[in-house]
Amino acid sequence: MDFCFKDFESDLKEEILDCADLLVLPADDLMMDIGQKVEIIPLIVSGQVKVFREDEDDHELFMYYLGPGEACAITMICSAREGYSKIKAIPEEETTVIVVPISKLDEWMPKYKSWYYFVMDTYQDRFEELLKVVDGIAFHRMDERLIEYLEKNAEASQSNSIHKTHQQIAQELNSSREVITRLLKKLEQRGVVKVNRNQIQLIS
Repeated sequence: MDFCFKDFESDLKEEILDCADLLVLPADDLMMDIGQKVEIIPLIVSGQVKVFREDEDDHELFMYYLGPGEACAITMICSAREGYSKIKAIPEEETTVIVVPISKLDEWMPKYKSWYYFVMDTYQDRFEELLKVVDGIAFHRMDERLIEYLEKNAEASQSNSIHKTHQQIAQELNSSREVITRLLKKLEQRGVVKVNRNQIQLIS
């Protein structure tokens, strides 16, 4: 925790250790589901979590990734109001999380400046991510959205190798596998990516 949340006061860290649970979630395990009552705040220690929306026909809309030292703002908002989740969150690799009870969200806001700024920064960062999603849908062509998606994935995993099938990418961008395959071929011809089986190499 010291590495990921080094700005937290020592007293806050002690309180977290006293009240929180440490969970290790395997890849593809469902961390949060749409409609689930939000009773905890997960703080990411290690790993990577994909946050997305999903409709009744299982169409996905990718929103953002969460990595070490981060938390989900949407989960915080829902937990603050004792509401229900509007998103799905799934670890893309084995992920370790600190699970904090929802009651601590408001309790720690006036008590610890580091927690206050952490929550505010989380809201701002995720809001900016959501604006990018909206801009991408409203103003960008699919090839631009695809490149941005690959760049985000590479940045989140700290690797230029994206281990995704064309179908997975299509679901997350709310497109079709055929469209994604065609666009990836064009990007490969332009020297932007190199496409292998279930892997895409982003060429910087």
